[in-house]
Amino acid sequence: MNALYEPLIERDLAAVPAAAQSFVESHSVDELWVAVARFAVLAYAPSQHGKRAVMAVRAAHELRDAMGERWLDLIVECARYAAECRQPWSEPPLLDPPEIAAGSPSDLDELRSAVASKDRPRAERWLAARVEDADDDLRAIARGDALLLTDTVLTLAPLLGDKGRYALLRIAIWEMLADNSEEPLSESLDTIIEEVIKTHGAIESVRKVFLWNAACQPAVAPTARRPVTPYRLARDYAQTLLAHAVACHLPAVDVDPFLAAVHENLERGEGYEEWSFA
Repeated sequence: MNALYEPLIERDLAAVPAAAQSFVESHSVDELWVAVARFAVLAYAPSQHGKRAVMAVRAAHELRDAMGERWLDLIVECARYAAECRQPWSEPPLLDPPEIAAGSPSDLDELRSAVASKDRPRAERWLAARVEDADDDLRAIARGDALLLTDTVLTLAPLLGDKGRYALLRIAIWEMLADNSEEPLSESLDTIIEEVIKTHGAIESVRKVFLWNAACQPAVAPTARRPVTPYRLARDYAQTLLAHAVACHLPAVDVDPFLAAVHENLERGEGYEEWSFA
């Protein structure tokens, strides 16, 4: 594991593919994904790239079957992205929850109050008391990017196992504390898709599709997953990867124009690679 994590910690991006290949020679590709996902969680910081790196590993897992042999290449790009956006001064986060007194409040109102007052220790104590059954309450109040990260970490939790569950769900708490004031979407999906096409896949318009998916948990029968050619994810905040993962939840009529606009942005839009360390 150290041989895999060393180039990620050092941001030796050129060495990541060889380290990943060496890892899968003695492990499986599935185990490589778990290792990279855990690194992304531990490297998380509340920056746009930091958020999207965690979301990217979830999306990569959802595309696993569609990617075939190229899934390994996609995991490598997720690893490189997580390494790029890890803050140089960051310390390993605490994995263990804080001590809590018996009878500490742990209902939804306590979480709402802690988030409203931006009281991080109080919110983390709430999570420590509720780490095993926090899912519904976290979803109940998450807004904006906090909703996107809450949906992500709750999907990752059963895939990554109980060890580190507190650190994983804490990402949702931190996002709520950073900003949980965004109003829920009022536009219909058709209107949002029209905006994506009109803006040629602009980051903010596509983000609304992600929010729609996270908020609605659409019950439509999913269409087939569509593979994505691995690319440097920092270029568009992993937007194209995330769009391919979300696309199967969209009504079939919307999928092709949506993805076409997203790819147009990837090819012609502003790149964000130079902001990877911010």
